[in-house]
Amino acid sequence: MTLLVSDRACRPIWPILGCSLWIAGVGNVALWEALARASLLGGPAGWRLAAGLGLAVAALTATVAALFAWRATLKPVLTLLLLVSAVGTHFMLTFGIVIDPTMMVNVAQTDWRESADLMSMRLLGTVVVIGGLPAVAVWACAVRYRPWPRQAALNTGAAVLALGLAALSLLAVFQPLASAMRNDKSLRYRINPLNSIYAVGTLAAQPLRAGTRPLQPLGEDARLGPSYVSGQRPPLFVLVVGETARASEFALNGYARPTNPELTHEDVVSLQRVSACGTSTAASLPCMFSHLGREGFSARQADYENLLDVLQRAG
Repeated sequence: MTLLVSDRACRPIWPILGCSLWIAGVGNVALWEALARASLLGGPAGWRLAAGLGLAVAALTATVAALFAWRATLKPVLTLLLLVSAVGTHFMLTFGIVIDPTMMVNVAQTDWRESADLMSMRLLGTVVVIGGLPAVAVWACAVRYRPWPRQAALNTGAAVLALGLAALSLLAVFQPLASAMRNDKSLRYRINPLNSIYAVGTLAAQPLRAGTRPLQPLGEDARLGPSYVSGQRPPLFVLVVGETARASEFALNGYARPTNPELTHEDVVSLQRVSACGTSTAASLPCMFSHLGREGFSARQADYENLLDVLQRAG
């Protein structure tokens, strides 16, 4: 029986190849949908672009998987890549988002209540079809490994070959691909699961870059006005921020529906001429509380204190 299983076992390259091609095709539906919407996949030129880009995505995914082609890690890593691709596909198609470092910050900072609101049968179905079924096939596959020195050499060689294939594939379609990326920079953040790998890597590297830019003080002369001088306690300043909501749909601003039922009964000031700097909390709030504005905040060469620091300094 042992001999029979050993004879039928495959080398690690085959599940890696199968999963990489599956992810590049089915696991990147959101990418292909965006390219098709931009009319980039029609005709022979579009087919060449799709073939070159798809092969590059498969090769880069295989490069990552080949580095983990060990008995204890291969199947878990392939399963993780499949599931990450499935979840990313669902949210990109359902909500029109992209997976970038900012979005990964939102994922890390969310809580179970917000997460529960996103659970749906559509999410479950996408995860099962794109991630679950191929993952079951991966775990059902018997894999035969070499002794570790030989396996290390094979893993390294496979990763180098896959990386070389990715480079050649990208070079073959460089001009149309570069043009597409210039016209829609979000396309690079639709490539599963490389978008998630890049986002996690960027966030993980942030502590290594921490402290390289000095924190510049702001509003050092901020003081409480005369009306607060005689107060026994410091004033309590409450700022309600709807950074991912439309101001035109606030009842405080004249909207017909009661979208602010509690605030309407309070003596509040609605600041209507305010724009968010992004579509997520992690992107919007730091920029909105800054004095630099959206473009200046994105291009800043130093980190500055913000509105909250000035209010605190004023007391």
